Amino acid sequence: MTSRAQHTVTINQPADKVHAALTNADYWAYNVANLSTEAGEVHSFEGNEAVLYEIMPMDLLPEAVRAMISQSLKIKRVVTVGALEGENFSFDYTADVKGAPVDFRGHVTAAGSGDTTTLTYDNEVDVTIPFMGPAIEPKVADALGELVANEGALTEKWISENA
Repeated sequence: MTSRAQHTVTINQPADKVHAALTNADYWAYNVANLSTEAGEVHSFEGNEAVLYEIMPMDLLPEAVRAMISQSLKIKRVVTVGALEGENFSFDYTADVKGAPVDFRGHVTAAGSGDTTTLTYDNEVDVTIPFMGPAIEPKVADALGELVANEGALTEKWISENA
């Protein structure tokens, strides 16, 4: 079963600067170094696509997930950013969790309005554990909401310091 969740993040930067950040290798290096308490790495970056290897420490995971795993999760996330059209753009991401029956993906629409940009995340979470998956998916979706909020704050900070 798949759980869906929508999260909204507001970044106090104009859309063109947010788009420029998401299509900048230096931004992604900053992102993976600071998003989690354990640094990840940019595996590859080409124009509008970033392939990231990230680590999610156990203490950031929902309790129901911690009970089933013995170590931090290693995540491969691929982010593909669309073209900027006026003050709008979109991007997609997929994330595969190594060694765990958890995958998530999403489509994000970015709408600029002057000096702010609102990101609307339409996320999907799959936990393929018989009987338990449907109970765990909403908890993972909630944690994903916290993660995208933290990523929005990092994006705003990086733009402030680098634009």
